[in-house]
Amino acid sequence: MGITAKIRKRVLHFTKEKKEIFVAEADRGDVIDSDKIAKLIAQDTGARPAQVKMILNTLTDSMITWLEEGHGVKLGNFGSFMPSVKSDSNEEIEKVGVKRIRLTFYPSKDLSRRVSSIGYSIDNLPKTEEDNDDETTNPTPDDGGSEME
Repeated sequence: MGITAKIRKRVLHFTKEKKEIFVAEADRGDVIDSDKIAKLIAQDTGARPAQVKMILNTLTDSMITWLEEGHGVKLGNFGSFMPSVKSDSNEEIEKVGVKRIRLTFYPSKDLSRRVSSIGYSIDNLPKTEEDNDDETTNPTPDDGGSEME
């Protein structure tokens, strides 16, 4: 399938002339909740959806426990979750402080490679004579690897 992108106009308010630019944005579908994920995992594994959901909830609780203690959490081929801080900068050490605590996700190399090979189409560009009938583009991963089979 792939991702559908739409071209949208943006106004840069931080410039004097309020410059207008165009950007591509993902036209996202619905957010898939843990109930649906649990049902799909149950179908693939033979476990019951309630068991899978219990495991997902326990995983979340365990992650929170480790993150609250300042540890990062690595989930195999999925990636790592790391606690991080957003802070002010200042020339004087006494004036540096933490604005807020954040959670940073670092996808694994495999997940990044697979996501970078997802096809996409742009659905609101006007057609020209030079346009190909096939709008789907499959970019090659930046690391020079091959596309997923």
